[in-house]
Amino acid sequence: MILLTGITGNNGGATATALLEKGIKFRALVRDPAKAAAWADKGVEIVKGDLEDPASVAAALQGIDRAVLILPNGEDQERLELSFIETAKQAGLPWIIKLSSPEAIRGTTSPIPLAHIAAEDAIMASGMNWTFVRPSFYMQNLRGVVQPARETGKLSWPMGDGTVALTDTADAGAFIAKIITDADSSQHYGQCYDITGPDPVMNFHDIARIIGEVIGREVVYEDCDADAFQEAIRPFHRNQWHSDAVAHLFAEIANGATPGIKTNTFQEIMGRPGTSFKEFLQNLA
Repeated sequence: MILLTGITGNNGGATATALLEKGIKFRALVRDPAKAAAWADKGVEIVKGDLEDPASVAAALQGIDRAVLILPNGEDQERLELSFIETAKQAGLPWIIKLSSPEAIRGTTSPIPLAHIAAEDAIMASGMNWTFVRPSFYMQNLRGVVQPARETGKLSWPMGDGTVALTDTADAGAFIAKIITDADSSQHYGQCYDITGPDPVMNFHDIARIIGEVIGREVVYEDCDADAFQEAIRPFHRNQWHSDAVAHLFAEIANGATPGIKTNTFQEIMGRPGTSFKEFLQNLA
């Protein structure tokens, strides 16, 4: 039996959708069952619990032989993930799959990757079987740039000459669903899967060009002021910590500290190319 966290978010929802498409029954741990009512209607076993409350997590883990740990990036992410990991360890969970990030590399000073590193380290030290799935820069991060590009002909982001390898969240969810339901799960134990879509590594001039191809007008990349950009997007973030963390992460992309790296892992395991950025944009229309 599978336990999934984060079902009401983008990544958890994508994983849940992929599991349901495969006809897999699973349990989802949520703080507010009302927010997950639509999933319950689809046949998901919803259990109420809070990662702040180890007893509720332990109860949710009863009868579970594999769990998918997906949390949104946030100030409490590291603490909550470490608490879940400790509870799962004490419960004797056989296998944990964690959604992480390829930016979680030693030497980073960015808060979001540092939280992932702390959780990865705790999982590897726990004695549980483990698998890390680390999708690269999500295409969904770029959803909001299409309409401004239509209006101005510009993609204004503070990314300098930085590069990214793009991944569709739906593909990440499908990948997790695939490995967690494989008949031979042991082949995935101790594996760290960095996954990307089929596109080559791109800079933001490349991204602007593809946006232009899809919307039917020339779009050029404008490397805007990082501080001004952060102020502009601040209302869309949960709090000051989140806004600062995203700005820090973007700065490491812009200065080349975390360049995009394409892998073939998704394609080799899934047997299909995945969604290209152009296809993703076309599907938004």
